[in-house]
Amino acid sequence: MIVLLKKIIYTNFCTVNCFEQLALIIQAISSFFFLTKTMLTIATFQDNGPYFPCTKGLYQAARLRDLLFHVRLAMEDREDTIAIFDQEGSCKGIWRMMLEGHTDSAGDAIIDHEGYELMRPDTKEQWLFKRLVQELQ
Repeated sequence: MIVLLKKIIYTNFCTVNCFEQLALIIQAISSFFFLTKTMLTIATFQDNGPYFPCTKGLYQAARLRDLLFHVRLAMEDREDTIAIFDQEGSCKGIWRMMLEGHTDSAGDAIIDHEGYELMRPDTKEQWLFKRLVQELQ
């Protein structure tokens, strides 16, 4: 599958428009899911402050469509941490909410940008990755 994706990306990048390129990549990934019949687990974590307990969620995805649906839904709900686990229980990646902002003259925090940072198991910050995995389990 990786060879197929590399071939699609490197050979057709300039000749095919972006939407067709994305469709080919999604088709390759979905065929990989269909052939391997993998069941993935999406785990979410939300810290609700000092007065309320944290919220955790677990979702199963057998198809690429389910995986994208649950990850998108968690991102729209602004979950703090979203992780993907395979059938063996090893974490394949974690999205962590990142906020960038500044403080105005009155001392109020103003958020300039919010988004998710993707962390892989081979990240430089292994201690943070392991802590987030423990938080989600």
